[in-house]
This record gives sequence, structure tokens and C-alpha cells, in this order.
Amino acid sequence: MLAGVLFAASAVALSAHDFWIVPTAFEVATDGALEVHGQTSTAFPTSLSAVAPDRVAEARLIGAAGEERIGDLSVSGKSLRIRHRPTTAGQRVVAVGLVTRTSRAASAALKRYIALEGAPELAERYERDGILPTTDSVTQRTTKYAKTLVEVGRGGPRAFRRTAGHPLEFVPVTDPATLHMGDTLVVQLLFRGRPLAGAHLHAGAAPAEGDTTKARDVSIVTGDDGEARLPIDRAGPWNVRTLHAAPAEGAAGTWDVFFATLVFRAAGH
Repeated sequence: MLAGVLFAASAVALSAHDFWIVPTAFEVATDGALEVHGQTSTAFPTSLSAVAPDRVAEARLIGAAGEERIGDLSVSGKSLRIRHRPTTAGQRVVAVGLVTRTSRAASAALKRYIALEGAPELAERYERDGILPTTDSVTQRTTKYAKTLVEVGRGGPRAFRRTAGHPLEFVPVTDPATLHMGDTLVVQLLFRGRPLAGAHLHAGAAPAEGDTTKARDVSIVTGDDGEARLPIDRAGPWNVRTLHAAPAEGAAGTWDVFFATLVFRAAGH
């Protein structure tokens, strides 16, 4: 079942320092330079500081029939610069995972962190259901994952449904490359490879060049199949983002907090 849409101006939803990867061009020529920038901030698609290359655990270019590791990582101003040169035509998914950060946190602080970073509904549900830890402190492991899509050359096979295998991952159900203003993107959220129901996602478009008004932030909720619908009301780059937290598998007293983002472009009329 696909879930409904709420238009939100929630300060909580905007408080997190998200990590996006944003292409310098959403279309590149075959054998041309594909470049994306890793951006860290609260305002898409800007960046407050650059992620150091040694904080990147993996960077891959995923096509319809295979994938390649991306090794050209550097810093450009306040952005992480990721470059590759694909040699065949077709849609590509760029997938990046950052190095996990581990810390000790008071149990109450873990709940506050989940809420303040954009998932207050999850924190409240975990407390109501008795899932939150009852010990004085826990080990918190935080990892951020990001994806975007780029068109290489003309035509070629589609790759938007390819998964990266991230613990928390957005997978488009409809091809973002076909989107225009007035269309709807259907996107699925996977957690450990399975659809995640009841997750609150946040989305928004980048302001148009010269436009000083803030883009409307949209809140959408996944249905039983992990899918949600995002109405596209303006052209240009868009992002979808969320986080999910859960007890770590096979590690008592440890919680995993995962962030996931997806960046795509919608065309005009």
C-alpha cells in the first residue's frame, strides 16, 4: 500500500546534518567525466564542510549489468569530490557509504538523538513499545549512505532499480529520469534488504537559481510495502532523506543509526 503525503515545515525534520551526493551534471557523454559532490549540511544542496576522502568506506558506480569501484576522491572547497569516467552508455547509480562512527551514549540521549535528527515518530514508538534500551548507556554506531542517478550517453540500459546493498537504502520504483513537473515519484525504502513500513521520509527540491524563497519541505510515509509517493511540483534537483535506528544484530548493548539520502532531477514541462 502506498502512503499519503503531508507538507511540513517541521524544524525537527530540518535539523539533521545530512549527507548528499549531487552530480555536477545529471547527463554526461560516454567516456566523459562524471563528477558528483558530497555535500554535508541542513539545506539541500549546499555544503558546510567537506567529508575527507578517508572517511569514505565505499564509492561505487552501479550499472544495469555490473558495478565499478570509484577511487578518484578529493576535496574541492566545502565538498567531497568524486570522479569517474564510464565507458559505456546507460543509466548509472552512484552509491557512497561513509565510515561508521562509534560512540557511547546515555540511553535517554539516544532517544533525543533519533528525534532531533529527524525521526521523532520512531523515537516515540520505540519508547511506547518498550524497545529503547533500559541500561544507563549504549554503544551507538552511526553510518551515512547516499545515492544519486546519472545518465551516461544516449539510451542504454536502465539501472534505477539496482540496489547497493546498504543497510538503509532508497530504491526508486519509477525511473527518476522520466519525471516532469506534475508527475509522482514512487520510491521504496529498504532496511537490511526488506521493505520498511511506517518510515517518515523528508523530501524537497533545490531552490531555482536566483530564487531566494525556501523550497517547500515534504513529509511522506512508507506503506506496508515500504513504498511512498512524492509529488513533483517543480523542476530541478530533488532529495529524499530519512534515518532509521535499531538494535545492532549480534551485538548486545549496541544500536545502529543509519542515514540514507537519494538525489535525482525532475525536468520541466
